[in-house]
Amino acid sequence: MDDGIKIEKAAEGFVFPEGPVWHPDGYLIFSDVHGATIEKVKSGGGAQTWFSKGKMTNGLIMSPDKTRIYACCYSERELLEIDPKTREHRVLTSRCDGREFNNVNDVAVDDAGNVYFTDPNWSPKPGDIQGIYRYSPDGMTTLAAEVKLQPNGLVVSPDQKWLYVDRSGGHDIWRFRHNPDGSLSGGIQWVKLEPDAEPDGMTIDSKGNLYVAQAGNGKLCVLAPDGKVLHLIKVMDRMATNCEFAGADEKTLYVTGGGKQGERIGAVYKITFP
Repeated sequence: MDDGIKIEKAAEGFVFPEGPVWHPDGYLIFSDVHGATIEKVKSGGGAQTWFSKGKMTNGLIMSPDKTRIYACCYSERELLEIDPKTREHRVLTSRCDGREFNNVNDVAVDDAGNVYFTDPNWSPKPGDIQGIYRYSPDGMTTLAAEVKLQPNGLVVSPDQKWLYVDRSGGHDIWRFRHNPDGSLSGGIQWVKLEPDAEPDGMTIDSKGNLYVAQAGNGKLCVLAPDGKVLHLIKVMDRMATNCEFAGADEKTLYVTGGGKQGERIGAVYKITFP
């Protein structure tokens, strides 16, 4: 364990916790995918149901103006928009060029309001398309980049120059040029992770450091903007699924994981950095 880094359990008893996002009112919400709810972490510990519409959501993110939440709907294979005040929702997109998605999984947004989401296939067949889709402010859905081997977590860099995406089936992170018009280009393998990493969700801090939840081994991998590993922190035994900072000071990071379909063994962990 790195000196000065503290890990504690913030809430437990979930089927498959995922997709944490910091609410503008100062608390964390996250998806319990197979529990078909979005949960709120209470200030004193534990959680309460925040959204329950029978939909299994996965990745969540706030809009740039903090007035909406974009949610990947795993069960319906669609992208949702949720009003955090009323908790009403609407479907933004459920197909592209006439094709239904495989598995709307995780989500990122740029400063211009482009919403990017990954669409992996866990049992791919020849001819299947996996990749990153873009839902633009004009309501159009386009395939931004085809990415094989289960594209999963993704983030846009603070300077808006890059989009990073990890591949669960490739145990690596790819980097694309994020162009001013919202398109992506020049994708390359940026970092190769541990052989058993199975990277899942990730977030990025204001300095451009990446925080990658590794489902394969329960670790959190922290990478500098040059790809150097800064920390490799064992958070849980298995299935670290995603992570999110609490507030702007970037001292506290929440990590979801440990879940298993059919059981309530998943939890949310709080990591405090010195």
